[in-house]
Amino acid sequence: MVVLRKVMEVNILGTEYNFEHDTEGLTKLGHDGVCQQYSKRIAVREMPDMLEDPDDIKAKKLRYDEVCRHEVIHAFFGEAGLEQYNNDEILVSFLAVNFPKMDELFRKQGWLK
Repeated sequence: MVVLRKVMEVNILGTEYNFEHDTEGLTKLGHDGVCQQYSKRIAVREMPDMLEDPDDIKAKKLRYDEVCRHEVIHAFFGEAGLEQYNNDEILVSFLAVNFPKMDELFRKQGWLK
């Protein structure tokens, strides 16, 4: 039996999602993360289980954060009714990878409040 560890609840456009670690289940599927829109669940592998064993903790943390952003972006698109974007892995990955750079620019310019 797989025991999921609930990490927290995240609010996605007014809808609560359970955010959990599920390394065992996701490893079996060959995924680092998953967003289940209808069950309101986001699951990711635990940070130490990201990438390969010899990779350093800094690389694993970068991948973990990217996977978390990726799955949350799926949830945002799904909750917004934007299924055509929700299923676009290229767009979702682009946003997940580049959001920190976008956030830095927006903050630097004072465009976020």
